[in-house]
Amino acid sequence: MRPHSKWLYRLQRFMVGRYGQNDHLNRFMNYLALALLIVSLFVRTGWLILAAIVLLVLTYWRLFSRKIYRQVAINRGFERVWLPVIRPFQRLRYQVTQHWHYKFFRCAQCQARIRIPRHHGHVRVTCPKCGHQFDART
Repeated sequence: MRPHSKWLYRLQRFMVGRYGQNDHLNRFMNYLALALLIVSLFVRTGWLILAAIVLLVLTYWRLFSRKIYRQVAINRGFERVWLPVIRPFQRLRYQVTQHWHYKFFRCAQCQARIRIPRHHGHVRVTCPKCGHQFDART
C-alpha cells in the first residue's frame, strides 16, 4: 500500500481524537473472546458465542471511543487488579530465559549474584562488588 493513499489518509483522519490503543484490557478481552469461541466449538451452547461477540464489540467500542481519559482510567483500574496476578508468571518466564542464556554464580566473599554468559568454557570471574576472583566453568 502506498504511504499517501486516500484510504490510509481517511483512516488516519477517522482515528484522530480516538483512543485507538490495544492496551492490557483490550488484549485480555480479545484473548478471552478467542478462548470462548474455541470452547464453544466443543460445548454447543449459544451463550458462549454471544459472550464472545459482546466482548469483541466492547473491545472495538473502547478502541474507537473519543473519551480517552475514561478509557485510560478503566485500563489503569484493570491493571491494578491484573498485573499482581500475572507478575509471578512474568518473573518465572524472565528467570527461565535468563538461565537459558546465562549461568549464575555467588561470590564466596560478599554473596553477590554474578551473571556470566554460557558456553565460554573455563573463565576467570571477578566480582564487580568486592573484586574477588575465582575460576568457573560456564
